Amino acid sequence: MPDGPSSTADAGENTSAGDVAITEKVHFLRDPRNYPGRENAIEVTQTHFSWVFLTEKHAYKLKKPARGEGFDFRSAERRLRNALAEIRLNRRLASEIYLGIVALTREPDGALKLGG
Repeated sequence: MPDGPSSTADAGENTSAGDVAITEKVHFLRDPRNYPGRENAIEVTQTHFSWVFLTEKHAYKLKKPARGEGFDFRSAERRLRNALAEIRLNRRLASEIYLGIVALTREPDGALKLGG
């Protein structure tokens, strides 16, 4: 196992009431049909704190529900707060790269939707 967070939530568990299991999110985001424009292929890479899904035109980052020294991303609220800070800080020098945050939602029929 690579060096990284001192403790992480189990990848298959929900991290809070109503949260979608991280494995379900990763499975959904690996499928090119779930992106705008119906991408041909998705390249997936993993960091200590995120999964990155590379389409032909964009990169999507999904923060892991992880906890380590100085941070705790186990709740969706904390991951969102960190993503907002990351966008705000990185847009100053790379506004053409850091475009914004896209919601991953659960539809009334139970399906996940990117940008919902």
